[in-house]
Amino acid sequence: MGSYVVSNDDVKNFLNLPSMNDQEGIGFAYATDEAVLKSLIPAPLKLMAPVVCGYVVHMGKPTFGGPYLELNLFAMVSYQDKMMGAYPISLLLHGPGAENGMIAGREGAGIPKKLADMIDLRRNDNSATATVERHGKTLLKVDWTAGELNDPSIMQQFAGALALNKEAEMNSFFYTYDLDQHSDGSNHFTNVELVATQLRSLADRVEPGNLSIELQSTDDDPFGELKVLKPLGAAWFHFDTSVMFNTLKLEKVDADSTMPKLLTGRYDRGFFNPKATSYRI
Repeated sequence: MGSYVVSNDDVKNFLNLPSMNDQEGIGFAYATDEAVLKSLIPAPLKLMAPVVCGYVVHMGKPTFGGPYLELNLFAMVSYQDKMMGAYPISLLLHGPGAENGMIAGREGAGIPKKLADMIDLRRNDNSATATVERHGKTLLKVDWTAGELNDPSIMQQFAGALALNKEAEMNSFFYTYDLDQHSDGSNHFTNVELVATQLRSLADRVEPGNLSIELQSTDDDPFGELKVLKPLGAAWFHFDTSVMFNTLKLEKVDADSTMPKLLTGRYDRGFFNPKATSYRI
């Protein structure tokens, strides 16, 4: 029988070597407005290219709960012109393990994660479609058709991460923070820090192809802000293993200039606008 008190071994095993194994779905990239994308990247990170990357995958064997579907939109950035990696702007999760995945990512690593109303991922022979819905809108619709990439040069950017049967390492940049309440009842963000999580993955299947993509926005998820100027390509891929094995604390940053760029990816507007609500149950 379960108990509110767990063993010391359970405490030691909490999120120990979190892994997202048996990952399969569509990865994609498209060109967007450079000024808009750059405005979403908090300092000291620097945008490397005006490209939005992303994926919609089925996480088949996470080590922290049941399987789930996940959407990720991210940009490629650099830190001090030496360290390169991904800066996730928005991740939405759906399915049996989605709550665990959201908590593990957002509370455990500072990842911008929320729950979607629905994520649907379907493949039939040499084509696949992914749709993501939240708050009454289809925020994202992605179509992949096996064959030629829209722009073959985009594969150079992912050659390392998607090298077949060769373990690859990649950095992802996040911001961690504390929320402190003062004696007057007000809450303030403190200890805002840039961190880099190191990920080790093994791709055992990569099928390049053509990308078609559509975006829509809501007040809580402004996907349409990242306009599609040119689809660059997509691939159906499978990661056998994907392990977050280390986190580097890089530097403290200014809360006032950083937090306005972090809230939307992690929380809906009801957290900071009491008039923002929904009556749909």
